[in-house]
Amino acid sequence: MSESSRHLPVSIYLTWEWWEKHYQQAHGRPERVDMDWLDATYLGRQRFLYEQWGHYGLGQATPELDLGFVSKVIVYNCIAVPVVLGVKPMPKEVGGYRGEPLSEERLRALRPVAMDDTPYGQRVIRERETRLARYGMVTQMIDIGTAANNAYWLRGNEFYADLIADRDLAHHYLGVITETTCLAYRFVSQLFGLVDGFPLGNCNVVMMSPRAYIEMIREHDIRCVLYAAECTGRPPCTDLHHCDVRAEPFAEAYRVIPGLRSLQASHLTDIEQIHRIMPHVAFSAIINPAGLLSKPAALTEAEIDRCLAAGARDLCLWNIDPRFGPEEMRDLLGRIVAVASRHAREASFAVTPMSWEELGWEFPRYQLAGLSVA
Repeated sequence: MSESSRHLPVSIYLTWEWWEKHYQQAHGRPERVDMDWLDATYLGRQRFLYEQWGHYGLGQATPELDLGFVSKVIVYNCIAVPVVLGVKPMPKEVGGYRGEPLSEERLRALRPVAMDDTPYGQRVIRERETRLARYGMVTQMIDIGTAANNAYWLRGNEFYADLIADRDLAHHYLGVITETTCLAYRFVSQLFGLVDGFPLGNCNVVMMSPRAYIEMIREHDIRCVLYAAECTGRPPCTDLHHCDVRAEPFAEAYRVIPGLRSLQASHLTDIEQIHRIMPHVAFSAIINPAGLLSKPAALTEAEIDRCLAAGARDLCLWNIDPRFGPEEMRDLLGRIVAVASRHAREASFAVTPMSWEELGWEFPRYQLAGLSVA
């Protein structure tokens, strides 16, 4: 077994509600955007992670600021392209955004838009300059999305009906979305440096049949992957996120996507079948956070054991519910270490110390106040 195959990466993402319950209630939040608060909170949470789970290599006893993390530019996470195409973002009390779908008339009149020629693009540039001045460097976490994900924001639930009942309309706005997404990829790459391939986030593909995906969506995914390759001068490359759903029904549909490097989907997926159909594609297993609350710990352990036996490259524990607290997490990490060792693998844990809503200040008190910086 190679050194890389012995290593088992385990990524953990705690929701902002988790942080609120288990850390932030004792520390408070600022009334307006305050980068000093962001830096101090990053350091405080690293110390907290060390106190809770330092035995598993998490956190820092003497925290140091990770400039690559705190300098991230996040503007309307997950809905960048929809905003550029006219969706009005409205901050939700629970964090993140909701938006009003565009009318059918506006969708029929839709044309591709270059992100750099929009207020959104200008704000990204300003945010970049602010972080460069503060930290001497800047990184980004701008999710430009994919055809299916962006189409849902522009059309709402009617998007799925259009795939069957009004394919001409769907073909039109999917094409516009795809070209706008390609232009957004170019814009982000020019500002922040080359992106490693084109990440395909197909969260909304799971709401349609594989046949509908092949007939209506796949060409747009392929277009984005090939466009990114053209921009970078590198071979096509993509990591495909299928969300926390079993992926084997889509395996045949996905296997023709050029440069497919990894597939990320539910840990309940038949991973052996995925590897038979796509033998050179790594599988990343997402463990359902709701399952951590509803299943006996022994069952979760058995499922992880099956994943590793089937060849999962890594594990993802994302969107951990605040009811699954530090003690429960500590027990789970110990179980993962034990299961990994049975497969001659060494678990290596990584926790994101702040949620993307917090990094992007995506709450009404900040968004509605004009994002003034203290």
